[in-house]
Amino acid sequence: MSLLPLFQDGAGLKSADPLALAGPTPVVDLEALALLLAPPALLGEFVPRAPWKGVERVPAEVPQPVPGPLPQAFARAVAALTADAETVGVLASGGLDSLAVLMHALRAARGRTVVAFTTDLTDDAGGSAAAVVRRLLADLELPAELVVLDPDRDRAEPVWSAAGPRLDALPEVNAAAALRAAERGCSVLLSGDGADELLGVPRFATAAVAARRGVRAAARYAADVAGSGPGLPGEAAAAMARLLPASLRARAYWAANWPAWCTPQAPAVLTGPYREAATTWARRWVDDQVAAHTAARRSWAQADAHDAVFPREVIPPAGDVREASPFLHEAFLAAALALPLGDRYHPGLPSAYLRCKAQVVRLLPREALPVLPRRKQYFTRALARQAGATAVAPRCVEAGLLDAAALAVEDDPAVLLVVAALERWLAGAEKTAPSAEPAPCLGAVRPRPRVGVLRGGG
Repeated sequence: MSLLPLFQDGAGLKSADPLALAGPTPVVDLEALALLLAPPALLGEFVPRAPWKGVERVPAEVPQPVPGPLPQAFARAVAALTADAETVGVLASGGLDSLAVLMHALRAARGRTVVAFTTDLTDDAGGSAAAVVRRLLADLELPAELVVLDPDRDRAEPVWSAAGPRLDALPEVNAAAALRAAERGCSVLLSGDGADELLGVPRFATAAVAARRGVRAAARYAADVAGSGPGLPGEAAAAMARLLPASLRARAYWAANWPAWCTPQAPAVLTGPYREAATTWARRWVDDQVAAHTAARRSWAQADAHDAVFPREVIPPAGDVREASPFLHEAFLAAALALPLGDRYHPGLPSAYLRCKAQVVRLLPREALPVLPRRKQYFTRALARQAGATAVAPRCVEAGLLDAAALAVEDDPAVLLVVAALERWLAGAEKTAPSAEPAPCLGAVRPRPRVGVLRGGG
């Protein structure tokens, strides 16, 4: 799970580079690309299928849960990821997750240079991400160098990966950060990716919190989550659902937590055959998830915690600098997966944001608590503005994947960001796989002169 995808062909031969398995005339699987717009993959941000005909993704191995103190496991993960780096880069957003990474990176550096890279996005409340990072560096007296990127000016083309389209929201900005990291001599670029999914308090956890922290803590947890998701009615329903048979409990959980995914429908930007295929796949995927929850006899809280983490996609590096997250390192994953769900919440912290991020707060020194952010920054407007720049996708339209008329009136940022990813990936495939067979009905890329060297598996 902490590694990039592995692929195999029909004979069972495995490689990190799917093009090594796709034969002399690799053919793009347009239906596989269409599945990225199916609602579970679209919002869950994972790749359902390999983008090449005759190639399959190998399921990632997940480490067995191993109980142990999280701060020590996190420190070991950071130390392992930075052991050979003379200069360490950290993507700092202003949130708790990247702050934990930065502080542990500084501790592990032992005199080596640590550079923090932050993109100065404006959050939905009008605040600056860079201003938050500057304040934290000053208040905590952190000796990291700071590089601030302007999302409107600092842009570069991300490295193309044969593994499939990139699913990050700001790929060009992330590529610019990777480029700046390379210029500063960084040999690794760390992030806080995976922390929310692994350590955030799940929904429907009132009973789990009560079991670990007591009734008063559970009441405070319920108040903290009352205004989000299913809220208090969902918490009450979860308590009653514990009396249901496993299959009914799993179905009821899905209806309460993912109502839009009970009968998912692929978006209209896909042309008819691909929209039908994506819808069929999405509904089968939902049935499989419910069946898995039933077989494991999960409570609603356990199911939500599982769905937050799995399936999990690791995005390939945007540039030439190695990228990694300590939260997704095998040593930390094993400890985090063993943590009781009720322990993810702590009623004694001073804001709902911190209470629901208690295990991330635990990774920070106690003296940092007074200056930690009290709320989470959201950047939905900034991302919507980025998505709004995507109005056309000529390669996707020409290949028969997308409907031009539907795309012209599409305004869902999530859909438009994936459309941009598909178009960019097809452009890279044209350049990188010039021998691909031109068979539009199968989604083959059209041959063009080779202009770059393929990076194996991303």
